Amino acid sequence: MGKLLSLLARDDSNCCSPQKYDVFLDFENAQPTEGEQETFEEVQRVLRNSEPILEEIQCYKGAGKEIREVSTVSMLWWCFTRSCMLQHFYEYSIHESEVFY
Repeated sequence: MGKLLSLLARDDSNCCSPQKYDVFLDFENAQPTEGEQETFEEVQRVLRNSEPILEEIQCYKGAGKEIREVSTVSMLWWCFTRSCMLQHFYEYSIHESEVFY
């Protein structure tokens, strides 16, 4: 892809001659090849699962103050559920990193 872009960015023309290359790349309607299909499907699964997790992260307010002030069993339980949520976010980020890198 980088080689293609560098080829298209090269300007060998002068002001009076037309551009050498006229290329249209349709990224929206691109389809994976047979060799890319497995990777494409795995990335699609990750992206579908990421939407609800990103919504949860955006709504997460933090719990530093509450954790420092834990004094009751119910507050301890609340802190435990928050830490489980953070662990879920962390595990998802690890899985995403394995897919994309």
